[in-house]
Amino acid sequence: MEFLQRRYAEAVPINGLKNYSSNSNYQINFSIVGGQNEMLYLKELRFLMNLRYTNGNGLHFNNGNVNKNQSYPEGEDIYTNTDKGAADSGIIQSVVFMNAKSEILEQINGYGHLMNKIMNLQLSQKDTLTWGMLDYGCGSGNKDIVNQQLLNSDHPLALRIFSGITNSNSIPFSVLGGELKITLNIVNPSQQIYGGELNPLSVGGVNNPASSNGGSKYEIRDIKCVYEILDMGAPVPISKNGYSYRAYSQYNQSIMSSNYQNMYNFNLSSVRSVLNSFIRSNKLNNYGSNSYQSTKLQNGDTVLSNENTNDEDINNHAVLKNGVRFPLDFEVDERLVTENQVNQFKSYDTIRSYYYITALTPYNRLARTALSPASENLGSFNQWEDGDFYSSVYGVGSSYDSLGQTSNFMGNNNFSSRIESTLNGNQPNEIFTHVLSKKRLIPTGQGSVILQN
Repeated sequence: MEFLQRRYAEAVPINGLKNYSSNSNYQINFSIVGGQNEMLYLKELRFLMNLRYTNGNGLHFNNGNVNKNQSYPEGEDIYTNTDKGAADSGIIQSVVFMNAKSEILEQINGYGHLMNKIMNLQLSQKDTLTWGMLDYGCGSGNKDIVNQQLLNSDHPLALRIFSGITNSNSIPFSVLGGELKITLNIVNPSQQIYGGELNPLSVGGVNNPASSNGGSKYEIRDIKCVYEILDMGAPVPISKNGYSYRAYSQYNQSIMSSNYQNMYNFNLSSVRSVLNSFIRSNKLNNYGSNSYQSTKLQNGDTVLSNENTNDEDINNHAVLKNGVRFPLDFEVDERLVTENQVNQFKSYDTIRSYYYITALTPYNRLARTALSPASENLGSFNQWEDGDFYSSVYGVGSSYDSLGQTSNFMGNNNFSSRIESTLNGNQPNEIFTHVLSKKRLIPTGQGSVILQN
């Protein structure tokens, strides 16, 4: 009888660099190898590093003085921030998993936007305590003094990658050809960092020092990958159907019209859910704005503002497959839902939030969510007094896995969503669409074959 043995291992970047600067080195590559008796337990995969945020002069923000704001009146924000949802995960632009033959198993673009959507829904209570504390990747540059210390000093970070494949079962090295390649592409610093000295919330971007003196930046120092290997003591058996795993894909388009239809050809046979989030286009890669915040659709204004005074409602949302509404039970029209309402609150937003949440995780397994009465404008207290208001999550989504079923969008089968809103066409908004699907790896004599389930 063979006994399962566990061992922990680590790998350093094959690039061979000790420090990676957001102003120059944009790609970090790792290689993890194993034998035919071994499996990789991806849920334990972590990237350990020291993360350093600096201003354009290479100094920590506020030069370590986290109490500097005490003499300024309310409404003047000197702090440099990161998004609370994406947090330090926002430094990653894309993550790519490949086998030994460099065939792509999963590639997630817009990773920070995905993290903004799923962070509060994907962490269990245990994971929140273990990996969600300040030193482990969820630290934000908000006004809290403890959080500010993270941006005013080097801090250790254990970064978990939340993807489809890292939330699947352990993967045998035999289906990978003996090697898993991981590529992390990091973002431009203006995507991750925003805010700064004398940056009034009502103005936004004016007198903002983040882009001065050559631009604020971050550095990834002494990064390494740690992981767990499961040794079966004998060749790992693979079923004739191969190895099944989940994978995210990402797409994006711009939207300006009040009656807009976006269409995609996913070429995926096993779509489990589709998630859409929005952000005004001029807030991307901008030191004056949070580039990851999932806002409502917004009309343009003359200044960048955190107050979201230009939020616009979605009145009708239809999910379509080949032009036919699908799934058939999806609530789409605010007018039908709110015709008997006697107050200003919109039941449509409650229903939209329900479908959006269930596209992320089964409702009965929900432990917490960034969707709240405050963030959805349905609460009994003022939104602007809630600490997480500016980082609330707004989106629309649809699940195709409520009964364990998935939807086929292969070939000429297209997915589209029709959005009717109050946009005036003056300012483009970006739609970030993340698609969760299932894939299979089938080993053959010539290597593995990647199939859509």
